[in-house]
Amino acid sequence: SMITNATPMSSKAWGLCNQQTAECLRKISAIGGPRCCKRTSFISIQTAARFAEKATGIKMDLAQPLHCSYSSQNRECLRSKCPFYSPYRLKPAGK
Repeated sequence: SMITNATPMSSKAWGLCNQQTAECLRKISAIGGPRCCKRTSFISIQTAARFAEKATGIKMDLAQPLHCSYSSQNRECLRSKCPFYSPYRLKPAGK
């Protein structure tokens, strides 16, 4: 919305925002649950960056690869089923 200055009254820009949201939700749902704020955020950021580049030509640099360092704090972590899981990063940074 910020890149395209979309508002609820916009035509094409409003549609693009909804397409991007749908793509984020599709990717999140493909992995399944249970809930994980980090996984959902990482997927949304990656998906939004790719979508924005395709739709507007604006490239966003993202750290690659993304690794989660919070799996030891989430009893419901999907571990190896999560694309951001790293068995070598079980403690949050700084601990």
